[in-house]
Amino acid sequence: MMIPFSTVLVIIFTIVVSPAIAIAVGVSLKSYRKKRNPKFPPGAMGWPLVGSTFSFFKPHPPSSLGDFMEQHLSRYGKVFSMSFLGEMVVVSADAELNRYVLQNEMRLFRNSLPAHFRKLIGDFSMAMLMGDAYRHKKTVLLAFLNKARLQGGFVRGVERLADTLTASWTDRGVIFAREEANKFSFYVIAKKAMGLTPEDSEAEQLRRDYMTLYKGIHALPINLPGSTHREALKARANIVKTIKKKLDERKARGSGDEEDDLLGCLIEEGTYDWENICDTVQGFIFAGLVTSSTVMSLAMYFLENCPKALEQMREEHLECMRSKKQNGDGKLTWDDYRNMEFTQNVISETLRLGNVVGNLWKKAMKDVEFKGYFIPEGTTVITHLAAVHLDPSVFENPGQFNPWRWSAKDVKKANNLLPFGGGVRHCMGSELARVEISVFLHYLILNYNWESVEPDQPVSFPQVTFLKDLPIRVRAADYGL
Repeated sequence: MMIPFSTVLVIIFTIVVSPAIAIAVGVSLKSYRKKRNPKFPPGAMGWPLVGSTFSFFKPHPPSSLGDFMEQHLSRYGKVFSMSFLGEMVVVSADAELNRYVLQNEMRLFRNSLPAHFRKLIGDFSMAMLMGDAYRHKKTVLLAFLNKARLQGGFVRGVERLADTLTASWTDRGVIFAREEANKFSFYVIAKKAMGLTPEDSEAEQLRRDYMTLYKGIHALPINLPGSTHREALKARANIVKTIKKKLDERKARGSGDEEDDLLGCLIEEGTYDWENICDTVQGFIFAGLVTSSTVMSLAMYFLENCPKALEQMREEHLECMRSKKQNGDGKLTWDDYRNMEFTQNVISETLRLGNVVGNLWKKAMKDVEFKGYFIPEGTTVITHLAAVHLDPSVFENPGQFNPWRWSAKDVKKANNLLPFGGGVRHCMGSELARVEISVFLHYLILNYNWESVEPDQPVSFPQVTFLKDLPIRVRAADYGL
């Protein structure tokens, strides 16, 4: 006898869905009761099960906070609570609390990352490490990234790469700026990480694997054939395989032949096994790839819409090259980078208004009281960096692209610009990223003019991207250098 489809649905709901709802509601209520302390930040539970999850992640321009944040800030103030997938979490748009959380990493707070992150970025990636293991590896990485190494051939190497990768732009006419910036950023960081160049046979496939991995990081962890998560797991396996191959090749050549890249540095250090090295190299490339390339494309977007800033920045770079030409040297140096003051203002403003890293998620390791708020142990705290970057009490006319705001050395503004995080987990590659972006923009504005082919704008969803990859028309420029 055939069972009616409606009956099947009732059975499924009774056996599977109903218990799941009961469990989720139970977890949510337990979380809510635990945090009924009168000093716990005010807020609302939102919808059953999902809470405010979808509202919080609703797409919006990165130069705004979106409806959810605007409404909750207006109703509850700069520190409030919300239900995220059944758990009451704290959202902080307060600059002081954000700095307090970041400065007390590993003492009062720790990273709070979804469980599937570990499968995709590895047990030994910096984001997953804690305590002595983190501190030891950080010492190794800081030694690798010290200024002496960057001051060496890094600047000129980045300039050569810019020349190589942009050579075909004029012939193509229309390019997708987001994609081109991604290629450039990948080869800069891959060269620094493991000596990879555009000529290497596995290079382009590795870049595509990284982009697949990136999509998986921000997708639901549904491990079914064809799912984004499943494809990301495959990409992770391919990435590790490629790094392991490079590692084996280096070791086969014997000691004393380590190259000046992260892979060689980790081999020379001598205490890490191959899995640890592969996770570290993978994480190093991943951390610097999408963020830097997004900042580059955002800078192109903002500069096109602010001709005055573009003109002043171009004049700064023209003056730099005129001076070098008189001295008989046309190549960039570390000192040239350090003298690009207005360029650094443009980058800082792009980081502030573009909000590539809009928030960081931490978890309280013990009960914490700060500024009259009580945050129980185990509570997730979302330090909303974008909310501070767009706070009119911190930055005048925060929705306006204004690189001149950074001309005056304002300590308050500098302390509240946190695109690279803060505390012990402050991004170790922040200087490298600024060098990379500066050289890319230097080469771009001295060799090309560009204009949008069709309207496009950045969207935070939840990470910042361009819906159409920012299509632009480029034309070669001649400034008589």
